[in-house]
Amino acid sequence: MYEDSKSKISQLEKVLDSMGDKVPNRTTRHELPEHENKINQNWDDNEFKVGNEVFSGTSKSPKSTSLAMKILIGSAIFFIVALLVVIYNFWVGGNLVSGDNIEVTIKAPISITGGEVWPFEVEIKNKNNVTLSDVDMGITFPLGAKQVDDPSVSAKRIQEFLGDILPNQSLKKNKSIILLGNENEKKEITITLEYKVAGSNSLFNKTKVVSVLISSSPVSIVITGPTEVNTNQTVNFTVDITSNSPTLMKNLLLKVDYPFGFIFSESNPKFFSKNNLWLIGDLEPGAKRTIKFSGALNGQEGEERGFNFSLGPQSSVDNLSLDLPLTTYFSSVTIRRPFVSADISLNGLESNEYVSRAGNKVDAVIKWRNNLSYEVSDVSIIVRINGNSVNKSSIQVNGGYYRSVDNTIIFDKMTDSNLANLEPGQSGSSRFSFSSFSAGSVTGLSLSNPTITLDFSVSGRRIDFENGEEDVLFSDSRKIKITSDAQMFAKILYYIGPFQNSGPIPPKAETETTYTITWTITNPLNNLNNVRVNATLPPYVKWLSKVSPTQENINYDEGTGLVSWNVGNISAGAGTISSAKEVSFQISLLPSVDQIGTSPSLIGEASLSARDVFTLTEVTDSFSALNTDLSNDPYFRNEGGKVIQ
Repeated sequence: MYEDSKSKISQLEKVLDSMGDKVPNRTTRHELPEHENKINQNWDDNEFKVGNEVFSGTSKSPKSTSLAMKILIGSAIFFIVALLVVIYNFWVGGNLVSGDNIEVTIKAPISITGGEVWPFEVEIKNKNNVTLSDVDMGITFPLGAKQVDDPSVSAKRIQEFLGDILPNQSLKKNKSIILLGNENEKKEITITLEYKVAGSNSLFNKTKVVSVLISSSPVSIVITGPTEVNTNQTVNFTVDITSNSPTLMKNLLLKVDYPFGFIFSESNPKFFSKNNLWLIGDLEPGAKRTIKFSGALNGQEGEERGFNFSLGPQSSVDNLSLDLPLTTYFSSVTIRRPFVSADISLNGLESNEYVSRAGNKVDAVIKWRNNLSYEVSDVSIIVRINGNSVNKSSIQVNGGYYRSVDNTIIFDKMTDSNLANLEPGQSGSSRFSFSSFSAGSVTGLSLSNPTITLDFSVSGRRIDFENGEEDVLFSDSRKIKITSDAQMFAKILYYIGPFQNSGPIPPKAETETTYTITWTITNPLNNLNNVRVNATLPPYVKWLSKVSPTQENINYDEGTGLVSWNVGNISAGAGTISSAKEVSFQISLLPSVDQIGTSPSLIGEASLSARDVFTLTEVTDSFSALNTDLSNDPYFRNEGGKVIQ
């Protein structure tokens, strides 16, 4: 903008006046006549004149002013309209597509017993002013959920298409599921709604999570076992399993994780796999099962060892694992040093199990010791002999006595004065011996897996000047397994047997005579496998390839002359309550002149080897070589065995 013209004139006047004051002898000039200057007040013209000077002025364009005003008015109108829309949506139409206005309500018990059917109702209410289109409901279940119609099948998720839900419409769906889990375990079920709204291609969702408490496990386990043991002592556990479920529990599996140092011994019933898995199977409501197992626990004094028990349905993918543990239990056992220790050896061996042949004598030595720094008095050692395979008449006791009425051997201060008082660190031993019945006698008592168990305990009183008198106790056991007493028999026949023999009797030099060899095996105790018999034919005896029964697996090696009978398995009682295992084969003898006057050998020593399935030990027997003296043939005459001219 240009400066004001009046201001310029005023400044000019001041300058002229100041100059006039400085000019000497100034000549007075005539005053000019007044001239009226008209100034355009509307600023419409682009130019205006002051005196003879022309000034240029600027003025606002009417067109520019009109456009700015229109923008300002339009903005104000838009703001007002937007404000009205917001106010309207807030007070009238705020629930057009809001997920908060979709109400999902679950009506169900807040707690159930594990394995029980959990019924629940899902109610969906649309509080929006628009329709929810293509509504799809998905329900996701936790681990341990099972289908009601088939509890053996896991339920993971169900999906149901609901269609459209109108404004203010309610929709109800009733469902049910079986939930399994540990006691006081919380299970979460997730309901998800997916829907669309008119005018949009977007997919919206609404999620609702509901929790249910497993008040008690569908199955319970009660563990009975020791809390303290001596190192290398046998520990016994009893697991009682009870179904608390109102429905059938299928394919249950018990798993026990053993601690380091535990050596499994046996169980009843027998384990399913790996010594620590038992297949319980199906349990009716209220039904019970009992598992018992035992073993030796080794460790250092003061160490704590834990047994973990898990029970649940068998996995459909891996039958050696649990699908879901329904209940778990932890049992802790502390290893302590016994006040009075005792170790028993059987024929010099101190293992927990000893294998003895039927009828053999067993020498037992109990070595005891006072481990305390205090005196122990009134010590008694009691040995209980369990099992009907022991021969009571064979029991002998040194320094004690045998009470046959209950098969108990007792050592105390009455029989051994050393046991009256044991000084700190004092040690000693007690001895006895026994034997099992012979094989023939045992079969009538226990045909399979005969066992003798020695349960022994040491008790006494210790005097502690701080705690007074206290009972001390130590117990342990040993097991004697009676192994099979399989026997091998062999005989040579001519006049009888499955084959027709020929040739002269007595045998004649350079003339062929045929014979029948019969092998027989008896097995009064325990099942045998891998049974095999071997013998060798001399070079002057010929194999005739005749075997009876024909199905027996018997082979001959011409290069070595070895005859092998692969028997396979023989059940306990063969030769006593069932037929003995037997095979016959035919050979021929062609004597030489240098054998005249002798009874040539027809077959070498027969050796039997097998494996006892119960004791897992090798069983062997043998029968001496046989010659032409046919002592087992009833029609044979004594002089008919020597070769003649």
